[in-house]
Amino acid sequence: MTNSELYDWLFHYNHYMKSWAVFKREDIAKYFNGELKNVLTSKKHSTLVEIIKKTEGDPKKIKALLNNE
Repeated sequence: MTNSELYDWLFHYNHYMKSWAVFKREDIAKYFNGELKNVLTSKKHSTLVEIIKKTEGDPKKIKALLNNE
């Protein structure tokens, strides 16, 4: 199994908040300027990886998954 669904996603660790954030590569400027609203965050990196894998990296599927939980 490859991890191709993780391509184009960037992970950022915030050591002040002690949490991970993940967002699409094309949103990097918006993220670091504080303009990005759809950022997944978790205390565990592995949780974010599993969400992306489970939804095949599709932002619509991620939103649906998180709204159902």
